[in-house]
Amino acid sequence: MQSSGSSWTATESATSIGDTPPRSRFALRGRSVRLDGRTEAVRRDLADIRLADRVFAPHYAVAVRRSVGRMTDVTTSAGGPVLSQLLPGEPFDVLEFTSTHAWGRSPIDGSVGLVARDALIGEYAVSHIVVVRESVVYADRSTATPLPMPLPMGARVAATVTGDWAEVDGGYVPAEHLRALSDLSGDPVDAALALHGVAAVAGGRSGAGVDAAGLVFLAHGLTGEAPARFVDLQAAEFGVALAGGDPLRHGDLLFFADHVAMLVDGDTAIHADGSVTVEPIATLDRFGPVLARRRPA
Repeated sequence: MQSSGSSWTATESATSIGDTPPRSRFALRGRSVRLDGRTEAVRRDLADIRLADRVFAPHYAVAVRRSVGRMTDVTTSAGGPVLSQLLPGEPFDVLEFTSTHAWGRSPIDGSVGLVARDALIGEYAVSHIVVVRESVVYADRSTATPLPMPLPMGARVAATVTGDWAEVDGGYVPAEHLRALSDLSGDPVDAALALHGVAAVAGGRSGAGVDAAGLVFLAHGLTGEAPARFVDLQAAEFGVALAGGDPLRHGDLLFFADHVAMLVDGDTAIHADGSVTVEPIATLDRFGPVLARRRPA
C-alpha cells in the first residue's frame, strides 16, 4: 500500500484558543514517501500518528496497546489473504476498532492488518517465550489434568519459575519449555530443526505452523534478533549479502522469488514446503534461481 499521493509530509506544532487546551496541528512541508502497507500502518483514510512526519493522511490515530489472548491471523481485509499471525502473549497496537475486528500493527513482526477483535485482551507484561514445538498447560503440577490450551512455540507468557515448573496464567508448564525474553540465544538452525514435520501454513510463524519466511523469523527470534517478517524484506535487509561464488555454510540463507531456505550444512537446507523439511540444496532449483544469499550477522 502507498501513501495517499500528497506531495507533503508533516511536522507537529501545538496551538490553543482561549481556555481550550493546546491541540497538535501539522505544518506540511516537503514530499511524502511511499510506504509498504504490509509493515507501515497507513491507509487512504487513516494512518498511525507515528508516521505523520512521513506521510499525509486525512486522519491520524494514536495506537492503543492490547495483548493477544489466542493465536489469530493478520489479514489484509476481513476474510482476505493471511499476511501473518499474532501469538498468545504478544502485543498489538490497535489504530481502529470495528464491531468484529481491529486494524493495527504488530510490534513483534511489524505486520499491519486486521485481526479478530475477540482475540485481543487488556495489555499485560510477559517474561518468557515458549521454545518447544508445543507446551501443554496443566491445571496443577501432577500433570494429571492437561488443559485445552496448549502454547505453541513462539507464544509469550508471564511466568514464575519454581524448580522444574513455571506457573503461567491458568496453569503450569515445564520450566524447560520456556526461555526468559532477557536470555535469548542459541543456534537458529537448531530451533528450525525442532519444527521438522510441522505443517506449512500461510502466514504461520509458530510451532503450530509456519510459512517459509515465518520459519526464519521464528528460529532467529527465539535465539536472538528476528529478521523482517516477509521474504523480500529478509532478502534485502537481513545479515550481510554473499556473492554468488562465496562458499556457503551452516545458517546461511538462500532466497528465491517467494521462498527462503536455511542451510543446515554445505549440502542440505531446512525450509517450509508443505511441511518443514530438510532436503539437499540441489533439489531447491524447483523454486527458480537463487536471487540472494545472506549470512546472518
